Formats: sequence, C-alpha cells, structure tokens
Amino acid sequence: MGRSERSEAKGGDRAAEPGSEPYDRLVGRLEKVVEELEGGTLTLEQSVEKFAEGIRLAREAARKLDEAERKVESLLRTEDGSVEAVPAGGEDPGGGR
Repeated sequence: MGRSERSEAKGGDRAAEPGSEPYDRLVGRLEKVVEELEGGTLTLEQSVEKFAEGIRLAREAARKLDEAERKVESLLRTEDGSVEAVPAGGEDPGGGR
C-alpha cells in the first residue's frame, strides 16, 4: 500500500462531518477498536493508531451523552428556571404515599 493509499484509508474514518455519527454507531466502532487492541495481533504502531482512534471515539460519544443530558434537562426545566428531579422509571419521589 502506497503512502497516498494509506492517507486515503485513514481519512475514510473521518469522512463524515464531526458530530454527525449516531451515538450507537460510535459505541459500536469503539467496541471494535477495543476488540482489535485486545486481540494482540497489531503491531506497536497499529496499536497506537487504534488507541488514538478509540480516544477520539470515546470523547465524541461522551460529548453526545452530555448533549443529550442538556436536552433532557432543558425539557425538565420548570417555569421558574429550576430543574425538576424526575426519578428513573417515573416513580413518585415521595414513595407514592
């Protein structure tokens, strides 16, 4: 593989606009990177590249989670501007009594 082919192959992972990849796909790609790293068949250089890719994917996934959290908080914000705590599962915070 020539130098230009390698740079094209590397760029293929970044062809999509940053932030446009769905969270589930990011997690799937991250899982694949982890499997490849754990497989023990990569050279040191390949391992470093995969590790860097994993870090990028993890950061992007974390950014998407933060974004989703802000959206949820915005939806739960009360009229006075405070955020209402809503327990998971829709349970009554007072225990329903």
